[in-house]
Amino acid sequence: MVTLTDNILGVLSTIEDKNIAKSQLGTSYEIKDLGEAKLILEMHINRDPITGNISLFQKSYYECMLKCFNIENCLLKLTPLSLELLLTIEDCPNIPKKANEMKNTPYWETLGSLMWLQVAT
Repeated sequence: MVTLTDNILGVLSTIEDKNIAKSQLGTSYEIKDLGEAKLILEMHINRDPITGNISLFQKSYYECMLKCFNIENCLLKLTPLSLELLLTIEDCPNIPKKANEMKNTPYWETLGSLMWLQVAT
């Protein structure tokens, strides 16, 4: 006999809906309720006990990303660039040392990782 395991995270409006969903899943699968979710896909889930509001945090992801792209010591800014800023070819590094440093920066991978962080949480 082969046993497969998987995790399901459900979000339902009422306890009654939760019980119905669990009952229906239980007719086809062996299920185990692990209680309120705290972590899924490396996202930490926090529910405010008073308001019921849910917050997602990806601290482990962004720490790993900063380390991977060697930008752990970057300076945090609320808005890194002015909306009116227009970059041109003249803004490219004109010092060979700086140009070589930037040549080895995986710009698209860094940007993609930052966008995933923004979209996922």
